[in-house]
Amino acid sequence: MSNDQALDGIGDLPLAGVMVGNSWHVRTVSRAITVRLYCHQRGALAMIRRRSTRLLGLGIALALLLPSGMATAGQASGGQTAGGRRDPALQALVDQVVADPNPNPGAFLRARRGSDDRFGAAGVADRSAGTPMAPDLKIRAGSVTKTFTATVVLQLVAEHRLRLDDTVQSLLPDQVRTDNALSGAPITIRQLLNHTSGLYDYIDGLLPHFRRLDQYWPRDQLISIGLAQPRYFPAPGTRFRYSNTNYLLLDLVVERITDRDLRTNLERRVFAPLGLRDTSYPLAKTVIDGAHVHGYADVSLLLPNAPDPTRFDVTAFSPSEAGASGALVTTAADIARFFRALLQGRLLPPELLRRMLTDTVPTTGSAPPAVAYGLGVYVYATGCGRAYGHGGSALGYLTFALNSRDGRDQLVAHTNWNSFADTGIDEDFWAAFQRGYCGRPG
Repeated sequence: MSNDQALDGIGDLPLAGVMVGNSWHVRTVSRAITVRLYCHQRGALAMIRRRSTRLLGLGIALALLLPSGMATAGQASGGQTAGGRRDPALQALVDQVVADPNPNPGAFLRARRGSDDRFGAAGVADRSAGTPMAPDLKIRAGSVTKTFTATVVLQLVAEHRLRLDDTVQSLLPDQVRTDNALSGAPITIRQLLNHTSGLYDYIDGLLPHFRRLDQYWPRDQLISIGLAQPRYFPAPGTRFRYSNTNYLLLDLVVERITDRDLRTNLERRVFAPLGLRDTSYPLAKTVIDGAHVHGYADVSLLLPNAPDPTRFDVTAFSPSEAGASGALVTTAADIARFFRALLQGRLLPPELLRRMLTDTVPTTGSAPPAVAYGLGVYVYATGCGRAYGHGGSALGYLTFALNSRDGRDQLVAHTNWNSFADTGIDEDFWAAFQRGYCGRPG
């Protein structure tokens, strides 16, 4: 029987998954259920808030039941790692994140105050192998990728190859059609960077195109999905509305201007100069090389008969679904090194760095502590002052990076679980990253 025949055979069953060969597929899902697979941090920290949306694109039934031990995640769990010492205060916070009845398999906090590098880590990185969670392991960083993408765009502005007020329509005339969203009022590079374009988020339109978790999503297909729907509002620049479509268009702009793909630009302009040896931008590759954290998700609403559906291993999803908006694989140390270099002026000239951080719009509707969004950077109002950074939600992975303006005070927080369902804020993780950033060494 072919895959299509098998899919046709399950009819219009709500909340149904079907095994075809060794892969799970979804045919239809009840409209009454609002879940989200991959919000890439819609509206700042809203990926934790889990706003109800249409059963997300990808709706994803979890294809590909890959063995959870496909790649090992090995790291010592003692009081010391290659990147710092275990801190009692941070440890207490992450212990609470993984404590019963919370579903989080593991979590870590990695904090840096000047040259003092500390961490707390609890639970497991790989449930099948029982590997302890550790802050040295590779993770899928989700929308933290956006700050990397924005940095490349602003470097092109610094090189006078691009202007913030250039329009998408003038840079990408082949993307403009009378029947798509670019046929309206002009949208500028600045409005793509700060999510004021009003363009529809392609993530919400993926479900009809979904077949399996590891399927490759061409960028042009994702852009077409985003442009096929009406804008959220007709006048660009008038308000904030987070949309991953913005960053796929920026990816295309970078490629057109430099005649190189975004991966090459990231490698040459960011990864290599900063020595980010554990950071990569995979698209077609679903396996994470080297020791890494496994991601888990609650898929019980989609696949109630799947093994352990509340903590299902979803590590092997295709990062092509995220692209320039969220495909990065990295480590906490590399994330911190990137933001430290960015904020200390090693990647952008002072005037453009100032614009990146202060040319902001209010993040109306976002969960606190997010208060504004700049040119690829969130501004957070924390209990110990203003912080800058980004968060990222990939399926099974949730990460936040908070940094002081001078890059000396930093925190990277991660947990390897999230839910499809609108289950509200993960209160303990939410508290952990905010208190961990503002706390003093224990």
